[in-house]
Amino acid sequence: MASPTVKLTGYKIEEQIYASARTLVFQGKRESDEASVIVKVMREDFPSFNELVLFRNQYIVTKNLDLDGIVKPLSLETYHNGYALVMEDFRGISLSDYLTVGEALQIVSLDNFFRIATEIAGILDSLHRYRLIHKDIKPANILIQPETKQVKLIDFSIASLLPRETQQLKNPNVLEGTLAYISPEQTGRMNRGIDYRTDFYSLGITFYELLTGKLPFSGNDPIELVHSHIAKQAVNVKLINSEIPSVLSDIVAKLIAKNPEERYQTALGLKYDLEICAQAWKETGDIATFELGAKDISDRFIIPEKLYGREAEVATLLAAFDRVAGEELLIENQSQIEMVLVTGFSGIGKTAVVNEIHKPIVEKRGYFIKGKYDQFNRHIPFSAFLEAFQDLLQQLLGESSSQLQVWKENILNALGENAQIIIDVIPELENIIGKQPLPVELSGSEAQNRFNLLLQKFIKVFSSHKHPLVIFLDDLQWADSASLNLIQLMMTEADAKHLLLIGAYRDNEVSRSHSLIKTLEIIRSNKAAINTIPLSPLGKNHLNNIIVDTLQCSEDLALPLADLVYQKTKGNPFFSNQFISSLYEDGLIAFNRGRDFSQSGWVCDIAEVRALALTDDVVEFMALQLDKLPIQTQEVLKLAACIGNQFDLNSLSIISEKSQVETAADLWKALQEGLILPTTEVYKFYQSEETNDNKDFLNSAEQLSVRYKFLHDRVQQAAYSLIPEAEKKHTHIKISRLLLVNTPEIEKEEKIFDIVNHSNYGIELISHPAERENLADLNLLAGKKAKKSTAYTVASQYLSTGMSLLDENRWQQQYSLSFNLYRERAEAEYLNGNFDVSEQIINSAISQVRTNLERAELYNILVVQYTVDAKCLASIKVGREALKELGISLPDSNLDAELLANFQRVSDLLDGREISSLENLPQMQDAEKIIASKILMNLDPATYIAQAELYPIVCLKLVALSLRYGNISESAKGYSNYGILLGSVLQNYKSGYEFGLLGVNVSNKFNNPSLKCKTYFLLSSFINHWFKHIKLTNKLFDEAYQFGLDAGELQFTGYTLFGKALNLFNQGINLIDISSELPVLLEFNFKTKNQAMVDTLTAYDLILHNLCGMTASISEFSTSEISDQEYLQRCQTNQSWIAICCYQIMKSQTCFIYGEYQESLNCLLSAKEYLPYVMGFFVTAVHNLYYSLNLIQIYAIETREEIKNQYLQQLQENQQQMKIWADNCPENFLHKYLLIEAEFYRVSHNQLSALELYDRAIALAKENGYTHEEALANELAAKFYLQWGKEQIAQVYITNAYYAYARWGAKAKVNNLEEIYPQLLTSVLATKTTTIQAKETIFLNSISTSTVAGSSVLDLSTAIKASRVISSEIQLDKLLNILMQVVLENAGAQKGALILDKNGTLFIEAIATVDETEKYTQPTLQLSLPVEESTEVPISVLNYVKNSQECLVVDNATKNTNIIGDSYIASCKPLSLLCFPILHQGKLLGLLYLENRSISGAFTKDRVELLNLLCSQAAISLQNAQLYHQAQNYAKQLEFSLDELKQMQLQLVHSEKMSALGSLVAGIAHEINNPISFIGGNIKLANEFVRDLFGLINLYQNHYPNPAKVITKEIETIDLEYLYEDLPKLISSMQQGVDRLYDLSISLRTFSRADTQKKIDCNIHDCINSTLTILKHRLKASNTRPDIEIIEKYGDLPLLKCFPGQLSQVFMNIISNAIDALEESNYGLSFEEIQANPNCITITTSLTKSKQISIRIKDNGAGMTEEVKKSIFEYLYTTKPVGKGTGLGLSIVHQIIFEKHNGTIEVNSTPGEGAEFIINLPL
Repeated sequence: MASPTVKLTGYKIEEQIYASARTLVFQGKRESDEASVIVKVMREDFPSFNELVLFRNQYIVTKNLDLDGIVKPLSLETYHNGYALVMEDFRGISLSDYLTVGEALQIVSLDNFFRIATEIAGILDSLHRYRLIHKDIKPANILIQPETKQVKLIDFSIASLLPRETQQLKNPNVLEGTLAYISPEQTGRMNRGIDYRTDFYSLGITFYELLTGKLPFSGNDPIELVHSHIAKQAVNVKLINSEIPSVLSDIVAKLIAKNPEERYQTALGLKYDLEICAQAWKETGDIATFELGAKDISDRFIIPEKLYGREAEVATLLAAFDRVAGEELLIENQSQIEMVLVTGFSGIGKTAVVNEIHKPIVEKRGYFIKGKYDQFNRHIPFSAFLEAFQDLLQQLLGESSSQLQVWKENILNALGENAQIIIDVIPELENIIGKQPLPVELSGSEAQNRFNLLLQKFIKVFSSHKHPLVIFLDDLQWADSASLNLIQLMMTEADAKHLLLIGAYRDNEVSRSHSLIKTLEIIRSNKAAINTIPLSPLGKNHLNNIIVDTLQCSEDLALPLADLVYQKTKGNPFFSNQFISSLYEDGLIAFNRGRDFSQSGWVCDIAEVRALALTDDVVEFMALQLDKLPIQTQEVLKLAACIGNQFDLNSLSIISEKSQVETAADLWKALQEGLILPTTEVYKFYQSEETNDNKDFLNSAEQLSVRYKFLHDRVQQAAYSLIPEAEKKHTHIKISRLLLVNTPEIEKEEKIFDIVNHSNYGIELISHPAERENLADLNLLAGKKAKKSTAYTVASQYLSTGMSLLDENRWQQQYSLSFNLYRERAEAEYLNGNFDVSEQIINSAISQVRTNLERAELYNILVVQYTVDAKCLASIKVGREALKELGISLPDSNLDAELLANFQRVSDLLDGREISSLENLPQMQDAEKIIASKILMNLDPATYIAQAELYPIVCLKLVALSLRYGNISESAKGYSNYGILLGSVLQNYKSGYEFGLLGVNVSNKFNNPSLKCKTYFLLSSFINHWFKHIKLTNKLFDEAYQFGLDAGELQFTGYTLFGKALNLFNQGINLIDISSELPVLLEFNFKTKNQAMVDTLTAYDLILHNLCGMTASISEFSTSEISDQEYLQRCQTNQSWIAICCYQIMKSQTCFIYGEYQESLNCLLSAKEYLPYVMGFFVTAVHNLYYSLNLIQIYAIETREEIKNQYLQQLQENQQQMKIWADNCPENFLHKYLLIEAEFYRVSHNQLSALELYDRAIALAKENGYTHEEALANELAAKFYLQWGKEQIAQVYITNAYYAYARWGAKAKVNNLEEIYPQLLTSVLATKTTTIQAKETIFLNSISTSTVAGSSVLDLSTAIKASRVISSEIQLDKLLNILMQVVLENAGAQKGALILDKNGTLFIEAIATVDETEKYTQPTLQLSLPVEESTEVPISVLNYVKNSQECLVVDNATKNTNIIGDSYIASCKPLSLLCFPILHQGKLLGLLYLENRSISGAFTKDRVELLNLLCSQAAISLQNAQLYHQAQNYAKQLEFSLDELKQMQLQLVHSEKMSALGSLVAGIAHEINNPISFIGGNIKLANEFVRDLFGLINLYQNHYPNPAKVITKEIETIDLEYLYEDLPKLISSMQQGVDRLYDLSISLRTFSRADTQKKIDCNIHDCINSTLTILKHRLKASNTRPDIEIIEKYGDLPLLKCFPGQLSQVFMNIISNAIDALEESNYGLSFEEIQANPNCITITTSLTKSKQISIRIKDNGAGMTEEVKKSIFEYLYTTKPVGKGTGLGLSIVHQIIFEKHNGTIEVNSTPGEGAEFIINLPL
């Protein structure tokens, strides 16, 4: 290879011998002694710090090793921004290169294998004795000297000097090591540490590859490879290569065992077995079976990491994961989220059990993230969650760019405009989604709700069926309250799926009053799935097993030691392991080396162990172990323990007042002992004394930081206990001061919790006033940050501490700090629900504050707090006082006059301005006016509830402030409220609507989601319907709901759900549809504790139950949970006046349509006193309507004139109001007005006027979608005609009413009409079946809702809904699924089968069942199994129904003599049985078979009627689905045939073209070749002859210098001197011409070569060059243009297996097109203009990182448009004129690249900038 420019002082670089993505390797010489060396340099100009660490590590870990089996490092040099590693050059090549022939790794001979394998085993033994783990054994890292066959290992970049490493969970794309060779434990997903035995696994994979020529697990999917390593068994070597002896195959299998304990334990044991094999093979050519590992006895003390005695617990955990990771549940509203709690004492093994879940997570491609709460950092909100999400984001950053982009889009879609809120808490998220715009600032519960909802949305992004999510939160006993609230929300989220939340806590450290236990009780009360796995101590037998596996001895021998361990540790796993380890450290357990292997083994001095006086306390015990460490290590561990369970080197170096290098050195012994664990590989940068020599990189190290964690909490506690109790507070204070001094100002907020927590611990030691004030300020900062994260309890604690640090004269000397602390603390206490504390703090501050503005700020908190606490009058009082401070008077008397005055003031301020122009008012700047506006808006709900007459004045004052001083976000709600007042008070509905829109627009402008929710709600609930159609509010409500969720404004979000339900009901929307939505609306308000809205929505539930026929009678209003009286009593108790009002109005409406007029009127009169609470709601118009209708009914029967006049007067008042509404919005109210008028004319006996008005009212109601009022108008018209004696006309109207009520879904009213008017509904009821016989087929041509002979009522709502569902599906498989589910749900069947008739033969297409829990199971679809071959159905029954085409119902099949002989009936014994023929237009489509094995008579008559209806619809749907299915098949077949035809045509054209062209070109090449050969051969002779003649002439001239005159004259004539000079040149140019022709001939032959059936190796550059040679004539200059320049940028490419002839055709087409494009772009340009910007074609080749050959062919022509680019490869597409292009060339090119070579081709082009074709071909 060519050597790039690499200069290294002291070395001469000669040749590049290897290149990878990260490094370049060269051969060279050391200038000092000319010694040959290998120089390895970093390829990147700016390597990452992690890359520097790994590169440097390979020198650090091997520099002091005196081993022949490794390539010795000579020096580590600084090279640019990285390193250069200089190594010995022993002229070796990698084993992979040594054994590779072509592209395949050849199977090595057994002789060579044994020689290489034993040598590698010996090298590993030497490495492991030096306590070095390689971690990346593979053929590429094994070098072999081709001549001497010496073997050496290289690349120690990830090698470890620690005896054991803990692999952190990482994305498989960024795991350390090589995925194809990596051990299971190295994946981080095996619940195992990494020790030297990881090298045996990788070596086993290497042996496998050498012996079989392939890897045991292959593929490009990292997750799949990881799963294979941890869970799949490799195919036995002998099964792949039968020549391999069984023993050798067993050796490989032992090496690649999944558990390290099952592998070889020593390299010597492996080497011994290999030597036996080698000897036997050499002597006999065979290897007899022998015991493997006979001498495999390890002298390393390793306690196995297997779990002992936890099989049942692990099974429970895995079962929970299987449930949440499974398919979507069919049960509606059932959550697929579970919580598993693992409980037990400290050290009992909770984390170890949880980590067993890694394996199934990999298989399901899920994510496992974990966080741990810290006993010393309990005040940090969400600490474990944040740690877990940081872990998750680190895993995501390892994904590919395309996958990362998908995650980015999903996250942004979920978080929307509020993404920055989550970034503020999890800064690492910014690395994925980038910086986001600042969200609107919210306060109070809105901020908390928004944060919680956002976090839940964020979690949902990562929990799906494709990638389930497991969150493990450890040490929940130390969780903060904010975390517990989040857990509660997550577990009660109804639509959460595929999430497993695992919590571990010490149940002995929590009492029943502990906040964790209370949270869990709340979660359980919400029926969430929680499983508890209690862990008990290990038994003696389990401890005995641990000792047996550790010491490799018998159970009897281990038993005495097991008894001692159990006696000391009581079976605690952590304590047991540490106790056993201490015995080894103290020499009481030792390895005894005997004379031979059989006498070697572990021994324990039991007597001395018994004599030990050791503590039973694990913390004290661990402290004793720490005492054995060097003093400097103990000191640094004490400080680390103060930081927390996890700590970073930078912070530790600060508080230890040492450099990072010195601090890391102090930690090294603890690392080696496994007492602390590194969480990244960066720690390796500090594992050498040479770190000081690399100070250039230390700044990067500090930025990246090295993180560690304690092995266990008990180790941390032990280290902390080493600090004397009297010194602990001093230590924390010192830590705080050092952190504060050494933390940059910009990082202070990020680390504020760490700094403040240490200071607060020793707060009483701080006496200096300045330092106390500074700490108070820091607590203020911490409190604000906690409050921003909605951790209000924590915030309150920080702020309280800050207040305690203030001086006694705080308000005089520390005014600003005091005010901020008091204000923030008051708000935090209010948000925590501590209203009394908050009020006390505000009252103590009020008298001290200096400005009205600050006093108003405090009052504002009280206004909100009192309102939330339902102390509305107190809120108004405080608000009035606050506004007075700001110069605004809020009156308490003469309110009517004040109202008029405020209306006038607003009118004056408007001054005729366009309402829409107010959106562009300047923004309010006056601070006092801003806080006044906020107070006025916060007074809004208090005045509305407690002092309604003051409410409009508050609204008007807010509008006046906005009009005078400018807009702020609060102005939006002021404008909306003003719009309500204009409509409801002044009846100026147009202006009211415009102000409602203004409120919406202003809220949009300020982009405040909370106010957007409110303004959209107010517009849709109070304003829109008075001026626009009510149906327009549906979208507004949906938007308001979403804005409310975004803002966390859950109260108003609940209002929007109520408002939408109210308007849907009043629109006349189908009651079944409303009923299906109602449970969701109720659940939301119940969860958000919005009792007022729960009460209101319950009113709808009661009314819907009645109208839909779900009550015993039409006079009953109840549900299964509450009765009418109970409901009203509950509303009175809760003071839910809106609920009472709405309920009474809807009940009145219901009673009226049943004809219960007096009851209806009573309800209206009960509602009247509550009407002020629904002012502006549409329901006020409904009250007006039914009040008028009821008045007319009682007016007609009243005989007393005085009373009649009163009724008439009230009626006229009502109609006057209705007329105003109808004039403003006829779509909503005109039909109501006309209906009342018609009714009045009826009772006034003005029939002609009445009949016209009825018809107009009906038409308008129908036109505007008011189905219920259309039905009512029709019914009243029918009654009118009946009174008039016109029954036939009445029949028409009552029939229309019947169907309108049916469309509305009012089943009870439909039944009511049937009972009252049977004579008028004869046409509807005529087709009803009077009885249902067992063998009678039922056909329903119209909907009937009554039965005779005592049969039950057909469930109309169910029928309509089910029929809708069936008719909505056209895809056959989905239709079958839906049909089976609907039928089983409605029939009371336990099993069903759908059988289709195909040309007279019955085929079973679907079978479904209902299990014992009545859960519907997914059906088996499209079986297409002939019924004769099935044992799932009774064939005789099916044949009977098929032949008779009649329905068959059997109440007890086991007693029916006609069918009991059927084999299915005899064996399965179904009791109830039903079989339906599915008919369409008299043709049998199929059969529906149902059965019930539990009860007889299951299929009642009403169910048969319902099923008959469903089958009728199913017949139509099945026919449509089959036709659709056939049409799809025909379309697919046609499309396939067309594609096939195109491909065949292309192939044919291409083949013929290539064949003809090949033959032509080959013929030309052959014809040229003969004369070329003749001329070429003769030129050589001619040249020799000329030389001879010239020699003769020279000789003649030398001997005869004076020739005769004739000769002299002839010499002059022929110009002999010129001839001497020119003739050789002439012959030389002839030779060049011959060479050119020869090259052309070769190119033609290359181009024309016929491709074989198989791909052959080819140099791509040869194909390109031959094409260029052929096209050279087109590239040459002409009289219109200069040469077309060809720029060749060829990379170093390997040979490619391909079809060379076809690729030559590709290059010919593309380059020819490029020339055409250039010539076309030259049109109209002069020669000089073209020469100034010469035509150029650039051909670039390279090898990509993904091992693909890339060819780029680019021209600088005119380029192409997007339209051309999209069609460029299409069949017959061309941009050339007729006769110049066929449209086949690039289509053929596309086919050659994609189909023949599995490559890709794309085109990049911009008009005017040329075009570039990019071809990528896989190797």
